[in-house]
Amino acid sequence: MRKLTTVVALVALGVLPVVACSGKSYTTADETDGGAEGGVVANDGGTTTDGSAFVTDAGNGADSGPMRRDGGVATAPKPPLAGLVDMEDISWHNTAGAEPAFVMSNVALFPGVFGGVVINATWAFIEPTQGAALDFSKIDAALTQVDAYNAAHPTAPLGTKLRIYSGANAPAWAKVIGGGPVDIQRNPQGCQSGNCPLQIGLMWTADYITAWRAFQAKVAARYDNDPLVRHITVTSCAQQTDEPFVSTVDATSKMNLKTALFTDDQQKACLTGAVDDYGAWNLTNVDYTFNAFLPTMGMADSTVFPETVMTACRAKFGTRCVLANHALSAPLRASDQGIYDEIGNTAQNGPVSFQTDAPQKMGCLWVQTVAQGIALGASSVEVWPKATLGGFDGFTLADMTQLAAQFQTPVAVDPNPVPLPLPCSGFH
Repeated sequence: MRKLTTVVALVALGVLPVVACSGKSYTTADETDGGAEGGVVANDGGTTTDGSAFVTDAGNGADSGPMRRDGGVATAPKPPLAGLVDMEDISWHNTAGAEPAFVMSNVALFPGVFGGVVINATWAFIEPTQGAALDFSKIDAALTQVDAYNAAHPTAPLGTKLRIYSGANAPAWAKVIGGGPVDIQRNPQGCQSGNCPLQIGLMWTADYITAWRAFQAKVAARYDNDPLVRHITVTSCAQQTDEPFVSTVDATSKMNLKTALFTDDQQKACLTGAVDDYGAWNLTNVDYTFNAFLPTMGMADSTVFPETVMTACRAKFGTRCVLANHALSAPLRASDQGIYDEIGNTAQNGPVSFQTDAPQKMGCLWVQTVAQGIALGASSVEVWPKATLGGFDGFTLADMTQLAAQFQTPVAVDPNPVPLPLPCSGFH
Protein backbone atom coordinates (compact mmCIF):
# COMPACT_ATOMS: atom_id res chain seq x y z
CA MET A 1 0.00 0.00 0.00
CA ARG A 2 1.06 3.55 -0.60
CA LYS A 3 -0.02 6.81 0.91
CA LEU A 4 -0.83 9.97 -1.00
CA THR A 5 0.16 13.31 0.37
CA THR A 6 -1.64 16.58 0.03
CA VAL A 7 -3.30 17.67 -3.17
CA VAL A 8 -5.23 20.90 -3.08
CA ALA A 9 -8.51 20.47 -4.95
CA LEU A 10 -10.41 23.45 -6.27
CA VAL A 11 -13.87 22.68 -7.52
CA ALA A 12 -16.48 25.28 -8.43
CA LEU A 13 -19.94 23.78 -8.40
CA GLY A 14 -21.62 23.95 -11.79
CA VAL A 15 -18.63 25.13 -13.80
CA LEU A 16 -15.82 23.32 -15.58
CA PRO A 17 -12.98 22.20 -13.31
CA VAL A 18 -9.79 24.14 -13.84
CA VAL A 19 -6.25 22.87 -13.40
CA ALA A 20 -3.61 25.43 -12.44
CA CYS A 21 0.06 24.87 -13.20
CA SER A 22 2.67 27.53 -12.51
CA GLY A 23 0.30 30.32 -13.34
CA LYS A 24 -1.20 28.53 -16.36
CA SER A 25 -4.70 27.10 -16.23
CA TYR A 26 -6.75 24.91 -18.50
CA THR A 27 -10.14 23.29 -18.40
CA THR A 28 -10.73 19.57 -18.19
CA ALA A 29 -14.01 19.59 -20.07
CA ASP A 30 -13.39 17.12 -22.84
CA GLU A 31 -11.43 14.32 -21.18
CA THR A 32 -12.27 11.07 -22.95
CA ASP A 33 -9.63 8.84 -21.41
CA GLY A 34 -11.91 6.77 -19.24
CA GLY A 35 -9.79 7.48 -16.17
CA ALA A 36 -10.86 6.47 -12.70
CA GLU A 37 -13.74 8.36 -11.20
CA GLY A 38 -13.56 10.00 -7.84
CA GLY A 39 -11.24 12.83 -7.09
CA VAL A 40 -7.77 13.77 -6.13
CA VAL A 41 -7.00 12.74 -2.60
CA ALA A 42 -7.01 15.70 -0.26
CA ASN A 43 -4.92 16.32 2.80
CA ASP A 44 -7.47 14.68 5.05
CA GLY A 45 -7.58 11.51 2.97
CA GLY A 46 -10.87 12.52 1.30
CA THR A 47 -11.46 13.07 -2.36
CA THR A 48 -13.11 15.69 -4.48
CA THR A 49 -16.30 14.65 -6.17
CA ASP A 50 -15.51 15.46 -9.79
CA GLY A 51 -11.94 14.33 -9.76
CA SER A 52 -9.77 16.55 -11.84
CA ALA A 53 -8.92 19.94 -10.40
CA PHE A 54 -5.61 20.40 -8.68
CA VAL A 55 -2.88 22.90 -7.98
CA THR A 56 0.77 22.16 -8.77
CA ASP A 57 2.57 24.95 -7.01
CA ALA A 58 4.78 24.52 -3.97
CA GLY A 59 7.57 27.03 -4.25
CA ASN A 60 10.63 26.97 -6.52
CA GLY A 61 8.50 25.32 -9.17
CA ALA A 62 8.07 22.09 -7.19
CA ASP A 63 4.51 20.90 -6.83
CA SER A 64 2.36 19.52 -4.08
CA GLY A 65 0.80 16.55 -5.82
CA PRO A 66 0.52 12.97 -4.57
CA MET A 67 4.01 11.74 -3.91
CA ARG A 68 4.60 9.34 -1.07
CA ARG A 69 4.79 5.59 -1.43
CA ASP A 70 4.42 4.76 2.27
CA GLY A 71 0.94 3.32 2.22
CA GLY A 72 -1.39 4.68 -0.45
CA VAL A 73 -2.21 4.52 -4.13
CA ALA A 74 -3.31 7.08 -6.68
CA THR A 75 -7.01 6.70 -7.40
CA ALA A 76 -7.49 9.73 -9.65
CA PRO A 77 -5.51 11.42 -12.43
CA LYS A 78 -2.15 12.59 -11.10
CA PRO A 79 -1.06 16.22 -11.48
CA PRO A 80 1.69 16.97 -14.00
CA LEU A 81 5.19 17.77 -12.86
CA ALA A 82 6.03 21.40 -12.24
CA GLY A 83 9.32 23.26 -12.15
CA LEU A 84 12.79 21.99 -13.01
CA VAL A 85 13.21 18.30 -13.80
CA ASP A 86 16.54 16.46 -13.75
CA MET A 87 16.63 14.56 -17.07
CA GLU A 88 19.60 12.43 -15.90
CA ASP A 89 22.59 11.62 -18.11
CA ILE A 90 21.51 10.27 -21.52
CA SER A 91 24.90 9.70 -23.19
CA TRP A 92 24.41 5.96 -22.69
CA HIS A 93 21.89 5.77 -25.53
CA ASN A 94 24.53 6.61 -28.13
CA THR A 95 25.95 3.10 -27.68
CA ALA A 96 24.07 0.02 -28.85
CA GLY A 97 23.07 -2.23 -25.96
CA ALA A 98 23.96 0.30 -23.26
CA GLU A 99 21.79 0.79 -20.17
CA PRO A 100 21.03 3.94 -18.16
CA ALA A 101 22.09 4.45 -14.58
CA PHE A 102 19.89 6.37 -12.15
CA VAL A 103 21.45 8.74 -9.62
CA MET A 104 20.07 11.16 -7.06
CA SER A 105 23.36 13.03 -6.69
CA ASN A 106 22.34 15.71 -9.21
CA VAL A 107 19.19 16.66 -7.32
CA ALA A 108 20.91 16.27 -3.95
CA LEU A 109 23.26 19.13 -4.86
CA PHE A 110 20.27 21.48 -4.85
CA PRO A 111 17.81 20.35 -2.18
CA GLY A 112 14.35 21.80 -2.54
CA VAL A 113 14.97 23.22 -6.03
CA PHE A 114 13.73 20.48 -8.34
CA GLY A 115 10.15 19.39 -8.93
CA GLY A 116 10.94 16.09 -10.61
CA VAL A 117 13.45 13.61 -11.95
CA VAL A 118 13.44 11.33 -14.99
CA ILE A 119 13.79 7.58 -14.58
CA ASN A 120 15.29 6.25 -17.81
CA ALA A 121 14.85 2.57 -18.61
CA THR A 122 14.84 0.21 -21.60
CA TRP A 123 12.36 -2.33 -22.90
CA ALA A 124 15.32 -4.70 -23.45
CA PHE A 125 16.19 -4.81 -19.75
CA ILE A 126 12.65 -5.04 -18.46
CA GLU A 127 11.43 -7.76 -20.83
CA PRO A 128 14.49 -9.64 -22.19
CA THR A 129 12.40 -12.77 -22.76
CA GLN A 130 8.95 -12.68 -24.27
CA GLY A 131 6.32 -14.09 -21.94
CA ALA A 132 8.63 -14.18 -18.90
CA ALA A 133 8.15 -12.09 -15.77
CA LEU A 134 9.18 -8.47 -16.26
CA ASP A 135 12.19 -7.11 -14.38
CA PHE A 136 11.20 -3.85 -12.71
CA SER A 137 14.12 -3.90 -10.27
CA LYS A 138 15.89 -0.82 -11.66
CA ILE A 139 12.75 1.30 -11.76
CA ASP A 140 11.75 0.19 -8.27
CA ALA A 141 15.24 0.97 -6.96
CA ALA A 142 15.06 4.46 -8.45
CA LEU A 143 11.63 5.06 -6.90
CA THR A 144 12.98 3.92 -3.55
CA GLN A 145 15.72 6.56 -3.80
CA VAL A 146 13.21 9.24 -4.70
CA ASP A 147 11.00 8.22 -1.83
CA ALA A 148 13.93 8.49 0.57
CA TYR A 149 14.72 11.96 -0.76
CA ASN A 150 11.09 13.00 -0.29
CA ALA A 151 11.12 11.76 3.29
CA ALA A 152 14.16 13.98 3.92
CA HIS A 153 12.61 16.96 2.08
CA PRO A 154 8.89 16.80 2.87
CA THR A 155 8.27 20.43 1.90
CA ALA A 156 9.73 20.00 -1.60
CA PRO A 157 9.10 16.41 -2.71
CA LEU A 158 9.85 15.09 -6.17
CA GLY A 159 7.66 13.38 -8.74
CA THR A 160 9.09 11.21 -11.49
CA LYS A 161 8.84 10.89 -15.26
CA LEU A 162 9.22 7.32 -16.51
CA ARG A 163 10.93 7.11 -19.90
CA ILE A 164 11.25 3.60 -21.32
CA TYR A 165 13.32 3.55 -24.50
CA SER A 166 12.22 1.23 -27.29
CA GLY A 167 13.61 1.42 -30.85
CA ALA A 168 17.25 0.37 -30.68
CA ASN A 169 16.64 -0.47 -27.01
CA ALA A 170 13.93 -3.04 -27.70
CA PRO A 171 14.69 -6.65 -26.69
CA ALA A 172 16.21 -8.96 -29.30
CA TRP A 173 13.03 -11.05 -29.53
CA ALA A 174 10.99 -7.95 -30.41
CA LYS A 175 13.47 -6.81 -33.05
CA VAL A 176 13.03 -10.03 -35.04
CA ILE A 177 9.22 -9.89 -35.09
CA GLY A 178 8.00 -9.96 -38.70
CA GLY A 179 11.46 -10.46 -40.19
CA GLY A 180 13.58 -7.79 -38.50
CA PRO A 181 15.88 -6.33 -37.40
CA VAL A 182 16.87 -3.42 -39.62
CA ASP A 183 20.44 -2.08 -39.50
CA ILE A 184 20.68 1.70 -39.21
CA GLN A 185 23.24 4.28 -38.16
CA ARG A 186 22.87 6.68 -35.28
CA ASN A 187 22.29 10.21 -36.57
CA PRO A 188 25.50 12.30 -36.71
CA GLN A 189 24.64 14.54 -33.75
CA GLY A 190 24.72 11.48 -31.49
CA CYS A 191 27.69 9.75 -33.09
CA GLN A 192 31.07 11.41 -32.74
CA SER A 193 32.98 8.53 -34.34
CA GLY A 194 30.91 8.57 -37.51
CA ASN A 195 30.13 4.87 -37.20
CA CYS A 196 27.50 4.03 -34.59
CA PRO A 197 25.49 1.03 -35.80
CA LEU A 198 22.07 0.33 -34.31
CA GLN A 199 19.36 -2.23 -34.95
CA ILE A 200 15.64 -1.60 -34.72
CA GLY A 201 12.63 -3.85 -35.17
CA LEU A 202 9.76 -3.46 -37.61
CA MET A 203 8.00 -1.12 -35.21
CA TRP A 204 5.39 -0.11 -37.77
CA THR A 205 3.99 -3.63 -38.20
CA ALA A 206 0.90 -5.03 -36.48
CA ASP A 207 2.64 -7.86 -34.61
CA TYR A 208 5.34 -5.57 -33.26
CA ILE A 209 2.76 -3.01 -32.13
CA THR A 210 0.77 -5.77 -30.42
CA ALA A 211 3.87 -6.81 -28.44
CA TRP A 212 4.67 -3.20 -27.52
CA ARG A 213 1.14 -2.52 -26.33
CA ALA A 214 1.10 -5.73 -24.27
CA PHE A 215 4.32 -4.55 -22.63
CA GLN A 216 2.90 -1.10 -21.91
CA ALA A 217 -0.17 -2.69 -20.33
CA LYS A 218 2.06 -4.65 -17.94
CA VAL A 219 4.08 -1.55 -17.02
CA ALA A 220 0.88 0.41 -16.46
CA ALA A 221 -0.50 -2.35 -14.26
CA ARG A 222 2.49 -1.86 -11.97
CA TYR A 223 2.94 1.91 -11.98
CA ASP A 224 -0.25 3.65 -13.11
CA ASN A 225 -1.50 3.86 -9.51
CA ASP A 226 1.92 4.75 -8.09
CA PRO A 227 1.66 8.38 -6.99
CA LEU A 228 5.37 8.93 -7.56
CA VAL A 229 5.15 8.10 -11.27
CA ARG A 230 3.57 11.25 -12.62
CA HIS A 231 4.43 11.00 -16.33
CA ILE A 232 4.95 8.16 -18.77
CA THR A 233 6.71 9.29 -21.94
CA VAL A 234 5.74 8.14 -25.42
CA THR A 235 8.69 6.42 -27.14
CA SER A 236 6.75 4.47 -29.77
CA CYS A 237 8.13 4.61 -33.33
CA ALA A 238 11.40 6.20 -32.13
CA GLN A 239 14.13 5.14 -34.53
CA GLN A 240 17.00 7.06 -32.96
CA THR A 241 16.48 8.11 -29.34
CA ASP A 242 13.32 8.45 -27.25
CA GLU A 243 11.80 11.06 -29.57
CA PRO A 244 9.16 9.55 -31.89
CA PHE A 245 9.42 12.28 -34.56
CA VAL A 246 13.21 12.12 -34.94
CA SER A 247 13.86 10.21 -38.18
CA THR A 248 16.97 8.45 -39.45
CA VAL A 249 19.00 10.56 -41.89
CA ASP A 250 21.75 8.19 -43.08
CA ALA A 251 21.22 7.22 -46.75
CA THR A 252 22.18 3.56 -46.33
CA SER A 253 19.95 3.27 -43.29
CA LYS A 254 17.05 4.69 -45.27
CA MET A 255 17.65 2.11 -48.00
CA ASN A 256 17.61 -0.65 -45.39
CA LEU A 257 14.30 0.64 -44.06
CA LYS A 258 12.89 0.78 -47.57
CA THR A 259 13.99 -2.82 -48.16
CA ALA A 260 12.07 -3.73 -45.00
CA LEU A 261 8.98 -2.21 -46.68
CA PHE A 262 8.91 0.88 -44.46
CA THR A 263 7.05 3.85 -45.98
CA ASP A 264 6.19 7.40 -44.97
CA ASP A 265 2.54 6.44 -44.62
CA GLN A 266 3.52 3.69 -42.20
CA GLN A 267 5.61 6.19 -40.26
CA LYS A 268 2.59 8.48 -39.96
CA ALA A 269 0.32 5.60 -38.92
CA CYS A 270 2.83 4.53 -36.28
CA LEU A 271 3.11 8.05 -34.86
CA THR A 272 -0.65 8.48 -34.77
CA GLY A 273 -1.18 5.02 -33.30
CA ALA A 274 1.36 5.79 -30.58
CA VAL A 275 -1.45 7.52 -28.72
CA ASP A 276 -3.31 4.21 -28.44
CA ASP A 277 -0.13 2.39 -27.40
CA TYR A 278 -0.50 4.08 -24.01
CA GLY A 279 -4.20 3.43 -23.59
CA ALA A 280 -3.61 1.28 -20.50
CA TRP A 281 -2.44 4.34 -18.56
CA ASN A 282 -5.55 5.80 -16.93
CA LEU A 283 -4.15 7.99 -14.12
CA THR A 284 -0.68 8.98 -15.32
CA ASN A 285 0.15 11.91 -17.59
CA VAL A 286 1.11 10.76 -21.10
CA ASP A 287 4.09 12.84 -22.25
CA TYR A 288 4.45 13.00 -26.07
CA THR A 289 7.48 14.73 -27.62
CA PHE A 290 6.93 16.55 -30.92
CA ASN A 291 9.20 17.84 -33.66
CA ALA A 292 8.59 18.96 -37.22
CA PHE A 293 7.70 15.90 -39.30
CA LEU A 294 10.64 14.77 -41.45
CA PRO A 295 9.53 11.67 -43.35
CA THR A 296 12.21 9.03 -43.64
CA MET A 297 11.52 8.50 -47.35
CA GLY A 298 9.96 11.73 -48.65
CA MET A 299 9.66 15.47 -48.29
CA ALA A 300 8.85 17.15 -45.00
CA ASP A 301 5.36 18.48 -44.39
CA SER A 302 6.60 20.53 -41.42
CA THR A 303 4.01 20.88 -38.69
CA VAL A 304 0.75 19.95 -40.42
CA PHE A 305 0.93 16.26 -39.52
CA PRO A 306 2.34 16.70 -35.98
CA GLU A 307 -0.61 18.97 -35.18
CA THR A 308 -3.01 16.14 -36.05
CA VAL A 309 -1.19 13.87 -33.61
CA MET A 310 -1.32 16.55 -30.90
CA THR A 311 -5.06 16.74 -31.45
CA ALA A 312 -5.39 12.96 -31.23
CA CYS A 313 -3.40 12.89 -27.98
CA ARG A 314 -5.55 15.57 -26.36
CA ALA A 315 -8.73 13.88 -27.65
CA LYS A 316 -7.79 10.56 -26.01
CA PHE A 317 -6.17 11.69 -22.77
CA GLY A 318 -7.64 15.14 -22.23
CA THR A 319 -5.56 17.15 -19.80
CA ARG A 320 -3.35 14.14 -19.13
CA CYS A 321 -1.80 14.59 -22.59
CA VAL A 322 1.44 16.53 -22.08
CA LEU A 323 2.73 18.21 -25.25
CA ALA A 324 6.52 18.23 -25.21
CA ASN A 325 9.64 19.08 -27.20
CA HIS A 326 13.27 18.24 -26.46
CA ALA A 327 15.12 21.05 -28.22
CA LEU A 328 14.28 24.14 -26.20
CA SER A 329 16.77 26.95 -26.69
CA ALA A 330 17.08 30.73 -26.95
CA PRO A 331 16.34 31.70 -29.62
CA LEU A 332 13.93 28.90 -30.48
CA ARG A 333 15.07 26.43 -33.12
CA ALA A 334 13.75 27.69 -36.45
CA SER A 335 12.99 24.21 -37.83
CA ASP A 336 10.57 23.57 -34.96
CA GLN A 337 9.00 27.05 -34.83
CA GLY A 338 5.66 25.73 -36.04
CA ILE A 339 5.68 23.12 -33.27
CA TYR A 340 6.36 25.80 -30.66
CA ASP A 341 3.60 27.98 -32.06
CA GLU A 342 1.07 25.16 -31.89
CA ILE A 343 2.13 24.11 -28.38
CA GLY A 344 1.91 27.71 -27.19
CA ASN A 345 -1.46 28.23 -28.82
CA THR A 346 -2.98 25.19 -27.10
CA ALA A 347 -1.21 25.43 -23.74
CA GLN A 348 -4.45 26.52 -22.07
CA ASN A 349 -5.96 23.11 -22.96
CA GLY A 350 -3.43 20.97 -21.12
CA PRO A 351 0.08 20.73 -19.70
CA VAL A 352 3.28 21.47 -21.61
CA SER A 353 6.79 20.23 -20.87
CA PHE A 354 10.14 20.88 -22.50
CA GLN A 355 13.64 19.52 -22.37
CA THR A 356 16.39 22.00 -23.09
CA ASP A 357 18.69 21.43 -26.00
CA ALA A 358 22.23 20.41 -25.10
CA PRO A 359 23.92 23.33 -23.29
CA GLN A 360 26.33 23.89 -26.19
CA LYS A 361 23.42 24.08 -28.62
CA MET A 362 21.57 26.65 -26.57
CA GLY A 363 24.70 28.76 -26.13
CA CYS A 364 24.56 28.21 -22.35
CA LEU A 365 21.76 30.80 -22.12
CA TRP A 366 20.00 29.01 -19.28
CA VAL A 367 17.81 31.84 -18.01
CA GLN A 368 16.53 32.79 -21.46
CA THR A 369 16.03 29.17 -22.53
CA VAL A 370 13.83 28.41 -19.51
CA ALA A 371 12.08 31.75 -20.05
CA GLN A 372 11.21 30.66 -23.59
CA GLY A 373 9.63 27.45 -22.28
CA ILE A 374 7.59 29.19 -19.61
CA ALA A 375 6.37 31.76 -22.14
CA LEU A 376 5.08 28.86 -24.25
CA GLY A 377 3.08 27.52 -21.30
CA ALA A 378 5.48 24.98 -19.83
CA SER A 379 4.80 23.83 -16.29
CA SER A 380 8.08 21.88 -16.27
CA VAL A 381 11.43 21.93 -18.04
CA GLU A 382 13.95 19.08 -18.10
CA VAL A 383 17.55 20.23 -17.75
CA TRP A 384 20.90 18.62 -18.54
CA PRO A 385 22.99 17.66 -15.48
CA LYS A 386 26.44 16.68 -16.73
CA ALA A 387 28.97 19.40 -15.87
CA THR A 388 31.42 18.27 -18.58
CA LEU A 389 28.72 19.09 -21.15
CA GLY A 390 27.96 22.44 -19.55
CA GLY A 391 25.17 21.04 -17.38
CA PHE A 392 23.80 22.19 -14.05
CA ASP A 393 26.03 19.99 -11.88
CA GLY A 394 28.61 22.74 -12.24
CA PHE A 395 26.28 25.50 -11.02
CA THR A 396 25.78 27.00 -7.58
CA LEU A 397 22.70 26.65 -5.41
CA ALA A 398 22.02 30.35 -6.02
CA ASP A 399 22.11 29.76 -9.79
CA MET A 400 19.62 26.90 -9.65
CA THR A 401 17.36 28.68 -7.20
CA GLN A 402 17.23 31.63 -9.61
CA LEU A 403 16.39 29.31 -12.50
CA ALA A 404 13.62 27.53 -10.58
CA ALA A 405 12.16 30.83 -9.38
CA GLN A 406 11.27 31.70 -12.97
CA PHE A 407 8.28 29.37 -12.73
CA GLN A 408 6.88 31.64 -10.02
CA THR A 409 8.15 34.95 -11.40
CA PRO A 410 8.68 34.62 -15.16
CA VAL A 411 11.57 36.43 -16.82
CA ALA A 412 10.79 38.43 -19.95
CA VAL A 413 11.87 36.73 -23.17
CA ASP A 414 14.65 38.55 -24.99
CA PRO A 415 13.54 38.75 -28.66
CA ASN A 416 17.17 38.76 -29.82
CA PRO A 417 19.24 36.62 -27.43
CA VAL A 418 22.89 36.21 -28.35
CA PRO A 419 24.31 32.76 -27.54
CA LEU A 420 27.78 32.68 -26.06
CA PRO A 421 30.75 31.72 -28.24
CA LEU A 422 31.37 27.98 -28.32
CA PRO A 423 32.48 26.07 -26.44
CA CYS A 424 30.52 27.78 -23.70
CA SER A 425 30.17 26.98 -20.02
CA GLY A 426 28.61 28.29 -16.86
CA PHE A 427 25.28 29.79 -15.88
CA HIS A 428 24.03 32.67 -18.00
